[in-house]
Amino acid sequence: MSTSKTIFIEPMTRIEGHLGVKADIDVERRVVVDAHSTGVMFRGFEKIMEGRDPPDAIWISQRICGVCPTPHAIASAEALDMALNTSPPPMAILLRNLADAFEIIYDHTLHWFQLSGPDYSAAIVSERNPSWMREAEDFSTEYRDIHGFSTVGEIMREMTPLEGKLWIESLNYQRIAKECLVMVAGKYPHLATVVPGGITVSTTIGRAQEMLFRFLELVPWVKKMVFIAEDVFRFLHEKGYEKVGVRKANLISYGAGENPEIYDAKYENMDEWGIAREVTPGIVIDGKLLTNKLTEIHLGVQEYVTHSFYEEWDKRDVEKDSLGNEVPPKHPWNKDTRPKPEKMDWDSRYSWVTAPRWVSKGKVHVVEAGPISRMWTTAASKKVEGSTGSSLRFTLPKTNIAGLSEELNREMELEWRIPDSVNVVERLRARIYYLAYMTNIAFGEIIKVLDYLKKGKIQVFNEFERPKWSLGVGLTEAGRGALGHWIVVRDGKIHRYQVVTPSNFNASPRDGEGNRGPYEEALIDTPITEEGDAANWDGVDVVRTIRSMDPCLACGVTVYKGNSVTRRVIGG
Repeated sequence: MSTSKTIFIEPMTRIEGHLGVKADIDVERRVVVDAHSTGVMFRGFEKIMEGRDPPDAIWISQRICGVCPTPHAIASAEALDMALNTSPPPMAILLRNLADAFEIIYDHTLHWFQLSGPDYSAAIVSERNPSWMREAEDFSTEYRDIHGFSTVGEIMREMTPLEGKLWIESLNYQRIAKECLVMVAGKYPHLATVVPGGITVSTTIGRAQEMLFRFLELVPWVKKMVFIAEDVFRFLHEKGYEKVGVRKANLISYGAGENPEIYDAKYENMDEWGIAREVTPGIVIDGKLLTNKLTEIHLGVQEYVTHSFYEEWDKRDVEKDSLGNEVPPKHPWNKDTRPKPEKMDWDSRYSWVTAPRWVSKGKVHVVEAGPISRMWTTAASKKVEGSTGSSLRFTLPKTNIAGLSEELNREMELEWRIPDSVNVVERLRARIYYLAYMTNIAFGEIIKVLDYLKKGKIQVFNEFERPKWSLGVGLTEAGRGALGHWIVVRDGKIHRYQVVTPSNFNASPRDGEGNRGPYEEALIDTPITEEGDAANWDGVDVVRTIRSMDPCLACGVTVYKGNSVTRRVIGG
């Protein structure tokens, strides 16, 4: 029997977009020894933007992704707030925050039940880890009084796609989250109401109360999800699954949720309003928090194309920012997207995804974006209420919904603790707890909206300017992690527009120094738990590792056809 096996999965299913993953496995040791991640289409949005009216960027950039248009709208709007010299009124900031929170509740429910969760359902576990399924049937749950399931096997059966009770229930709660979002922003997906200087839809006390009542239907569901997940995670730890998908705790988060009384979109104040966010920005290297300064985080982002299908660029339009800091040549403000398609070569160029890195004092760091990054930076920084330096504590409110148990209706305090390592289980746990944390945040934001309405603080828009030359950057957290939009305005038009998505960070290929991207790193030394003959291995541990970071390759790669026009005639 061969001692090695290569698994190439392309396209990887149950993700957004087009991703290929090549994993080389040592069969005798049952571990992955090498890995490559490839994006197989080119994203041309950055070229599409050039020469357009700056406010158009919000509407165009949302089309990068149908799953996470809201954070793209917010990142673009904040970049334009800065570039067009405007600051939204506090009510507009609250409504933007709420739209983002509701999308997270929808998005993270979708991830657990439709994208990643099926890998831990009876349908997959019975086929790929049959001994696990037999053990799960007898593995008692710790939180049965909350969620109602006696064994992990029962949970796994109810997570089965299309037929499991939990899988079906999750669709209803995703719908409710979207309905709440529509109450804020008018429509979903692709918000038409977020603009530079604020938002174009106002609200009333009646509308806000209706939103609150609808939102409260989500709260018991989120509580239930947390403890269902915790029982599944306890079983996975029993099986040693914390050894799968391990990589260094090198993390990036831009933070999210502006303080409505502090955010003014001015670059010179970015560190102040960045640190006041509900989710704290930060860089973590080898498990240690290095900085919370949003200017430092932003200036450290650089993109490499050594192993990507692009040409290097030589222009440097921006040498210094308005504070006098040097802007590196490979920073997004200076990047020029130059596609260069050629034959895939694993030793040379093999992906349409670039390799964003965070660079500090000349050292290149491969950083991972995602819920574990933002929970870690928020917990470690002690800047928000409940942050202890090693954990994040918060409370989900009491509800009074008929037909639910007292446990689900009661006020519930939760705590997420910084883990010992970054792995598949801890990524999944962080996503579930971030869902719960944003539910806590959304409740507080709705109460603030009602308070503002009572005080008459109802303005939702401020006028913006149209400078001949300006710079802007919008940094936030999408469902999958750190999302940045950078704009350079010249002669009143978009001269350069760059987007670095979380899947840009995570799905990146090797960089100029040969460092693997986060997907690739996480696969190295990942054990193979799949049962049966090696010839029949499909790579379930490979896809579980990648899906724990929730790829969104639509955000990383998209088709661009230059100035050509495609016409399709439908019917006769």
